[in-house]
Amino acid sequence: MSETPATEQSVKERQLALIAELEREVEDGLAARDIAKDGGETGDGHHHPAEAATDADQKERDLKNRLRWERRRESLDRAKVAIEAGTYGICLECGEPIPDGRLKIRPDAEYCVPCSRTRPRR
Repeated sequence: MSETPATEQSVKERQLALIAELEREVEDGLAARDIAKDGGETGDGHHHPAEAATDADQKERDLKNRLRWERRRESLDRAKVAIEAGTYGICLECGEPIPDGRLKIRPDAEYCVPCSRTRPRR
């Protein structure tokens, strides 16, 4: 059964609204701890070696989190392009529809579960 143009538009608007909500979450995540804005040390520079190691560990975690948020933003951008192109919800690997349950959990999913299991993790 084919959807009417009005229904297709409504679905597209809901998909884009969901992606926009997730984009706000990503922006909040990126703004929560902006390494570049935080800058360097704020103390007097006389750290105990253990404090320096803790600082380095925290900066590494912050960088990993930032990279994770940036990858998610890129994924959301690709989802918006797919929505506009009418290919949203189609697995990039096998071409089959991605189940609604997966898209509810991960709206920017580009692969169905079986295909995502065969792909290398980032």
